[in-house]
Amino acid sequence: MEEVREKQTHLGEQVWEWRNMFVDKFLGLFPRQTAEHLVNAQKEGVLAIRALLDCALEALDGDLKRTQERPSKH
Repeated sequence: MEEVREKQTHLGEQVWEWRNMFVDKFLGLFPRQTAEHLVNAQKEGVLAIRALLDCALEALDGDLKRTQERPSKH
């Protein structure tokens, strides 16, 4: 089991290394200010998705609360 975890950790680290290498090479194609704008635009997109997920979670919390407040049928 420990060996599997070590392999997963190693693979995860490799994926992050590849990702960082790719991002560095891609952003290196652009002037620094342009690269910064591209990164900020990506961050804003992720934050927008987070906001949508937060709204969905709030709605589900409301659904759960209403479900728990209903009288039991048994």
